Amino acid sequence: MTTLRTLRPWSTVAVNHLLDGTSCPVCEVDALVDRRCRNCGAELSDDMAAELWTASKAAAEALMARQEVLERVLRPAPADRTATEPGVQAPPRVSVPRQPRTEAVVRPEPRSSATVQSVLAVAGAGLFAVSAFVFTFVNPDLTDRALRSVIVGLITILFLGGAWLLARRKLQFSAEAVGGLGMLFLALDISAFSELAPTGASPWVFAATGTLIGGTVMVIASVRARIRSWLWISLLGLALVPAMLGYAGGGTSLSATIGYLGVAFAALALMGLMPRLERSFGERVQPERTALAILQVLAVAIVLTQVWFVGSRSTTAYWLTISAVLAVVAVLAVLTTRQFARTFWSATAGAAGVGAAISLPLALALGSHGVGEWDQALLPAAGVTAVLVLNAITRTVPSLGRRPFLGGALVVAGVSVVSPVLIAMQIGTSTVLSALVDPADARILTVPPGSIIAVVVGLAAAAAGLGAFSAITGRGGAAWADDTLSEAASVRLASVIGTLALWILALAGLTFACLSVFPVGVRIALALGLAATVSLAIVAVPRIRDAAVTTRLPLIVGSHLAVLLAIVYSRTDDSATVLAGIAVVVTIAVLCRTVPTRARFLHVGAGYAYALVVIATALAHQGVETIPLLCLTTSVASIGAIAATFLRWVTPSAWHAILVVTSVPFLIGILQVVFERSGWTALSTSLIFLLALTLLVSRRPGLSVVLRAIAAGLLVPSLAVVVVCLGAQVLLGSASPVTLPVIATIAATVLPSTSLIGSVLEKRGIGAPDATAARIAIEASTALTAVIAVVLALVRDAAGLPTTFIVLVILGFGAAATSVWADRRYGWWVAGAAFTGALWCLWAIAGIDVLEPYLLPPSLAAATIGMILTARGHRASPLYTTGLVMAVAPVLVVLAVSGTGDLALAPWRGYGLVAASWVLLALGAVLGRGSSTRARLLRTLRTPTLCVAIAAGAAGAIQGVRFGLGADPIITGGIPLVLLCFGIGLAGALPAAAAARALRSAAVDKSLLAHTRWLYAPAALYVAIATWTAIERDWFTIWAMWSLMLAYLITVLVIAWRVRTHASSLPPVWFIFGIAFVTSIVAWSPRDLRVEWFSVPLGLFLLAAGAIILAAREHPDADRRTDATVNSWPAGWGGSWALLSPGLVTLLSASVTATFTDPQTWRAIFVIVVALVAILIGSSLKLAAPFVLGIVVLPIENVVVFLVQIGRGIESMPWWITLAVVGAVLLIIAVTYERRAGDANTVTDRLRDLA
Repeated sequence: MTTLRTLRPWSTVAVNHLLDGTSCPVCEVDALVDRRCRNCGAELSDDMAAELWTASKAAAEALMARQEVLERVLRPAPADRTATEPGVQAPPRVSVPRQPRTEAVVRPEPRSSATVQSVLAVAGAGLFAVSAFVFTFVNPDLTDRALRSVIVGLITILFLGGAWLLARRKLQFSAEAVGGLGMLFLALDISAFSELAPTGASPWVFAATGTLIGGTVMVIASVRARIRSWLWISLLGLALVPAMLGYAGGGTSLSATIGYLGVAFAALALMGLMPRLERSFGERVQPERTALAILQVLAVAIVLTQVWFVGSRSTTAYWLTISAVLAVVAVLAVLTTRQFARTFWSATAGAAGVGAAISLPLALALGSHGVGEWDQALLPAAGVTAVLVLNAITRTVPSLGRRPFLGGALVVAGVSVVSPVLIAMQIGTSTVLSALVDPADARILTVPPGSIIAVVVGLAAAAAGLGAFSAITGRGGAAWADDTLSEAASVRLASVIGTLALWILALAGLTFACLSVFPVGVRIALALGLAATVSLAIVAVPRIRDAAVTTRLPLIVGSHLAVLLAIVYSRTDDSATVLAGIAVVVTIAVLCRTVPTRARFLHVGAGYAYALVVIATALAHQGVETIPLLCLTTSVASIGAIAATFLRWVTPSAWHAILVVTSVPFLIGILQVVFERSGWTALSTSLIFLLALTLLVSRRPGLSVVLRAIAAGLLVPSLAVVVVCLGAQVLLGSASPVTLPVIATIAATVLPSTSLIGSVLEKRGIGAPDATAARIAIEASTALTAVIAVVLALVRDAAGLPTTFIVLVILGFGAAATSVWADRRYGWWVAGAAFTGALWCLWAIAGIDVLEPYLLPPSLAAATIGMILTARGHRASPLYTTGLVMAVAPVLVVLAVSGTGDLALAPWRGYGLVAASWVLLALGAVLGRGSSTRARLLRTLRTPTLCVAIAAGAAGAIQGVRFGLGADPIITGGIPLVLLCFGIGLAGALPAAAAARALRSAAVDKSLLAHTRWLYAPAALYVAIATWTAIERDWFTIWAMWSLMLAYLITVLVIAWRVRTHASSLPPVWFIFGIAFVTSIVAWSPRDLRVEWFSVPLGLFLLAAGAIILAAREHPDADRRTDATVNSWPAGWGGSWALLSPGLVTLLSASVTATFTDPQTWRAIFVIVVALVAILIGSSLKLAAPFVLGIVVLPIENVVVFLVQIGRGIESMPWWITLAVVGAVLLIIAVTYERRAGDANTVTDRLRDLA
């Protein structure tokens, strides 16, 4: 049926002219390039162009506003108007289409639109092309090259002619698809033409000739037929002609590089033809322009990669070639900034230009003259010089963006400085390693003095050049600004570059201080003098002192590194260590003036730490051994910290730094106690105890709650260390049987006294928060000390179980006393654990080695006590739950790990847990009965009892796994193993399911148990897990496992059907399907059945589950609306993607993968047929998922078939016939639907119609 086209009002035409950015505003011809008209010669300056565009935009907005007002004007029918006028005959009614909104009108009208079925044209034509390719090139019966070329030519003519006819019938989308495939076969024709090259001639010349002629012809044909795919491919082919000629030019890397440079320039020239092509097509050709731009970028990338492999007779010629190529790339980039991607090509121009300059010093080949190290001086100098020169000469290029240009240039210049920087770091590393290890070991990193001087010169040159750039740019910020780099940004850039120059200058100074030709003393003096001089300059010189922090930071960091370098040098000479240490401490005092006051505590800590190092070094020189040396150093640090605590003029931050430094040797000494204990450690730890006690009772400013708590927490552990060390010093044998009970006694005495300690602290004037924190810290550290004492009693052979028994008894009484005197409720728990441990020690001494006697009495006792307390009205449900969990969970773990034991006649542990599950189920049922007060109280224990019953049912699954793996023996009696494993799993699953049902029935409305869908999940999982390990290469077992998979899939359908109308307590569909999926993998593992035996049921059942909800939509019996979540699927979800795509992917993915691993003709045809059915169903029922997935599967399956090579598992004749038939069907349907739809909808509109 013919439809009326929408009329365009005059305002729409005017708006299109006003907003046209490619037509000249003077002559109205589409010939405006770079603000200059090629037709009339009119030139528009920047200001004039901006003013004209503003006026045009305002006029267009006014016209669009006018059109909106016109659309709201009421227009009654002619009969209605004339009815009010007597004597006037009403004219006949004329249907006038309503004018659309202006926003929709100003868009360019498409020549032809396509329906969603036109997407089928791509798939159909593609399959037809693949079938033709298979028939021509893979057919074993067609080996004649000439006949093959003729067939390819005929196919090319067929596709090109078909595209021409489709375009004339206004079936544009189909024409583009078929035409694109025709161009691919045209490329095969050109390839065949290149094979006609005679001996001695390069086939690339024939290929270039054919591409040039074919591309030119097809460009003309594309303009005539208005087929954009021809234009797009032809332009790319024409741009690639120089590359083909480059390959023909001797096959060298240089010729190929020149060829790709030609590609880049050809793409640039073709982009210049875009305005003429746009006038010919009557619309913009932006995709073609973008494709040429991408090709140009790729060509330049290939050039920049390949140029480094250009062969040359000499080093000079090699680097001159690289420099020339980079210079050409820079020129190309400057020219391209007028056409496309101004920012990218501006950056490329800057980088390539500086790269060309950096390559020139390498052409001097200094290495061949024995002075190659001076490249490290020339490269940075050339880089920064190039930046300065290019920055000056490119100011006259308006199309060049200053910001990206300078960015690219500075980055490459920075790369030239990387090598000197890395060598400078190597120099510093070798200097440090020479001081820390044997100098011979660091010889591999040693740098000769000449190289060091060259690096220093290079770094100095780079710093000078960057400083000059910063000065020039900073002073003339407005002169260097453009639309990409504002004046403020120019000033900021100058500041950043200046800071970078200072960093490099600082590195140069440090590198100069590493010259090995100077004696050690001179190097120390040089480093400390450099640090002191720079520090004094920072403090004394007003211009430097008032500079920004970022500007002063390189100098500050360099000064600190110089001090560190002096420290490293001092470690190389023992005679100079002490004197140099004093000088270092003095210099640190000067350095601290360079940082803010609030940060000077770091220098105090560093100076105090290095002073301790100097003291330790002096003691070492006197022959003091390691442990006494460490303990004496800790003692000196402790005394200093105690003195600083009483000296109020020491600032709090500095005092904190001293305390932190003091803790380091103390912690090292504590670690030393693990390996060796002596009286020296007792001495230093005693001083630490005094320091902690001082901090606990002190009221010094700066003593925070945290610090006081840390000090309080150190009291008991340090006292325990003193006891251990004194015991080792006094007693001849192992002191553990004596010291551990003593430590336990200390802990048992301190724990009940913590409340008293807190009261005493408050009486001394210490605030309540501080006293509380100290009390808690003492309590926690004492408990930790007690735990460590128990662990030591267990692990040390000298202590043994008797000592452990004594320690646990003492701690038990202490914990009980803590509950009585300190009112700590946890004390009874700790006392119970301690006395239980003591009892276990007695049982271990008696030789009992079975888990249950250790575990069940205390756990069942806890459960019983919890039940009794609950019946009496106490809240003891946690105690009851803990007892049940501790009685079941560890036994489950032991069952999974070791089973019942090697000497057991039967798997009693697994059977016992299954029986326990039934017992707990019965107990849960009993607890839920009765209406008395006690029964209501005990009813609160029903939920934990049933939950533990579900957990105990896991024993059936575990035991089934052990039976299947052969870990536990079993007498089958002729019954298949899979049935036995299934039975034991079912024995554990049934009480779990019954317990889940009881929990659900007794759940309160709106509670978690009333709405959760996971109660039945363990029961469903137990059966599967118990059965999986019974798989073996036996047909009964395989089919039994397949039947189990089918049962789970049927459950999936049941759940989907249930959630269609009501809320369900059954597990989520994805969970049950996951079990079925794993079961299918297990059943398939013997490899006796094809994968389709499992993938097809999985996919079909999952597809059916989604289809149930998709077909149901809004069911009238639905009792509530379900939110779309993963657990609710398929309920609450809508659309084919959410409901059908999982099933389709499951159905097809396995077969597609199997085509690669096990290629079969029937399998490939099956995938293609299923994809075709999905496409047809999706197109007819407006379902997006089957349509799109079918389209996607077609090329994937074809790629997989070609990867496995047709003829080795997949026969070519059935394959190409199938592809041809399917392709023809899709192509016919696509063309038919597009002819019917015409201009009704666009592809996007029709795709939106798919659900």
